[in-house]
Amino acid sequence: MASTNHLLRVLLMTLALMSSSMVLAQNTPTDKWPTRPIKMVIPFSAGGPLDSLARKIGQKLTDSLGAPVIVENRAGANGIIGADLVAKSAPDGYTMLFMTGSFTANPALYKKLPFDAIKDFAPITQLGRTYGLVLVVNEGVPARSLKELIALAKSKPGQLNYSSGGEGNLTHLAGELFNHSADVQINHIPYKGSGPATTDVLAGQVEMTFLSTVGSMQVLKEKRIFPLAISSSIRSPALPDLPTFSESGFKEMEKIFGWYGLWFPAGTPADRVTRVQQAIGQIVKAPDIKAFFDEVGLMPVASSPKDFSQFIRDDIAYQDKLFKIAKVTQQ
Repeated sequence: MASTNHLLRVLLMTLALMSSSMVLAQNTPTDKWPTRPIKMVIPFSAGGPLDSLARKIGQKLTDSLGAPVIVENRAGANGIIGADLVAKSAPDGYTMLFMTGSFTANPALYKKLPFDAIKDFAPITQLGRTYGLVLVVNEGVPARSLKELIALAKSKPGQLNYSSGGEGNLTHLAGELFNHSADVQINHIPYKGSGPATTDVLAGQVEMTFLSTVGSMQVLKEKRIFPLAISSSIRSPALPDLPTFSESGFKEMEKIFGWYGLWFPAGTPADRVTRVQQAIGQIVKAPDIKAFFDEVGLMPVASSPKDFSQFIRDDIAYQDKLFKIAKVTQQ
């Protein structure tokens, strides 16, 4: 009988240990991730610098993570449609968002979003940022420096115009911050995108606009428009002779720059967030990616999830301030 009781106790202990191991295995993130393709959602149309950058990064992540990273374009509503898709996806590390600074502008631009930009996402990293926006004028404007343009604008209040990529676009906010900082009155003309806004400056229909360093290098090299200043704390290596706004006393323009980031849905295991962030940290050091960044006017960042999260909170507050300066009404 004693022997039977002993065997029973051993059996029960074995079953208890097996049960505990199974529970532990269920609650511990698997080291085997990823085991299937990862979807990278770009909330804008295919083509252009953002799409090119995302596909290059996606291929590098494929090599680093050992599973295909598939780019999927989900355009619409200034990036909201694609971002919402990611926010509502399973937090398992198989869906990520690749987006621009529109992510922090949308909470200021729209009264109601289908997601919470803070609570519904797990920030991975701020991948990179532009050197800033370049203020350019067409060849008919008698100004070849920021000082000359300000003097011209003050002599002709309300008679000069600048084009933007649309109401609430960063190029619009840059123009209004410049008006505010330089105490000038240059009229805003919104376009449906930065492409047509630039075209009319080239054609002499509008005096000036702001161009991102990403995607505008060829236009600047053709010298059909004249750059006057860049909204950056440092000069761009691609435009070493172009002074910054700060050099002319407008330090507040330093915060005007474009940027790119990666997010998972909120609740994604921290080890998967960390693994992607660390992979990005190595990817931006690769010679071909560094060359691409230099070519299009980007600087690598690869911030930690914690730092990126804080940047997002700060930038949402800053965007709200800019929208008030620009007197943009929430939609």
